[in-house]
Amino acid sequence: MKNKFPYKGNIVTVTKDMCDMNGHMNVSYYSKVFDEGGFELYKDLGFSWDNETIRSEFSTFTLEENIRYLKENLLGEKIIPCYRIVNVNRKLIHQAAVLLNEKEEVSAISEVLLIHIDMVKRKSTPFSDDSFERIKGLKEAHDKLGDLGIDYRLKIKNP
Repeated sequence: MKNKFPYKGNIVTVTKDMCDMNGHMNVSYYSKVFDEGGFELYKDLGFSWDNETIRSEFSTFTLEENIRYLKENLLGEKIIPCYRIVNVNRKLIHQAAVLLNEKEEVSAISEVLLIHIDMVKRKSTPFSDDSFERIKGLKEAHDKLGDLGIDYRLKIKNP
């Protein structure tokens, strides 16, 4: 499964602060780990991390997120988020991610729909032709890594 995701976040060790009263990682930290691990993917999508650029040009907003919890992540375990693009249209990106434990078992699946935003108007807008072709190219390259065998909960219309 790991090789089907071209983007890997940093390895995270589950700390006591991340655990809840049930002795496993609290659901709020799954979202945090998934959110913070995708920087390289976003950079390749063409989004700058320069705050001034984001405020004055284009960015993405999360439109919808779905996380499925498959295995517990316990105190001291090491986990890694892995990402890929599964679909794109002129305004939306559908991203899938998994959280792998040390045995490379999938402990969680995340799906996110991102919408392209004109930061001046603060409204959705189509990707430029160049951006759309770059993102579509990434998606096609990710498709070549093989089917994930995931029943996607989120969907977007094809371009």
